Amino acid sequence: MRKASGDTLEMLIFPAEQMEKYNEFKQQYGNLSERQIYREISRLKNEVSQEVLDKHIKNLDAISNMEGFITEDQKWKIEQVKSFIGYQNTARARSSQNSRVETEFVSWTSLLLWFLILVAIW
Repeated sequence: MRKASGDTLEMLIFPAEQMEKYNEFKQQYGNLSERQIYREISRLKNEVSQEVLDKHIKNLDAISNMEGFITEDQKWKIEQVKSFIGYQNTARARSSQNSRVETEFVSWTSLLLWFLILVAIW
């Protein structure tokens, strides 16, 4: 697996309770090619709601805006990943959906998709 800044970066991105899942992910997906990573992203993006994809996009935008942290190449890759997962710029602010999205956002499928997105960028 490609490394950005080693385990320190991973600890900044993932809360402690998600690190165990991330370590499992590294063992299972750590040696996949970029093509295989995108194939998995394609499969998983269809298993989560658009609202969850929107949250991932929002997080990618936040990472992309961190001065001195992201290279221009990584910013380009972020835009490519956003396009690949079918980013839709639509507002979904209905509060009745928020708790469902929050629960779904921390599901294993959503976390796996997030991990694969980060690997595609770095």
